[in-house]
Amino acid sequence: MTDPDIIDAMIQQVRDQCPGLAIVDEAWFAAPIDNFDDQTPAALIYLAEDSASGDMETIRPTQRITLSYGIWLVCKRPDFRPQRHAIRQALFGHVFTERHDATAYRGGQTTDIRGELIWWREFWNVDTWLRGTQ
Repeated sequence: MTDPDIIDAMIQQVRDQCPGLAIVDEAWFAAPIDNFDDQTPAALIYLAEDSASGDMETIRPTQRITLSYGIWLVCKRPDFRPQRHAIRQALFGHVFTERHDATAYRGGQTTDIRGELIWWREFWNVDTWLRGTQ
């Protein structure tokens, strides 16, 4: 079975299309942290979950799945709206491979505000197929 995860491609797309971000990388935390020492604005991306969208086809083992990616946008207040907009421009409707449907926005929220830093997290869905080796 081929792993349908596109985390590396998603990170590269945001890096290429969002030059105003100081850091674009894979997230190393699941909740806001007290001492965020990296440069901002930062976009930190992770595979949040995947879920089956239907029953497995048994003749040729395949199953539709939805990959959900989370993005932490950590930035100072003046950078927030422009960087959030840039990320959305980079991802909305983007097709990463011929095996993946277009990227769709699922939603976002302010998770924390710590001093001058806003912690925004949003989620993006990509539908694809798990395919067996037969």
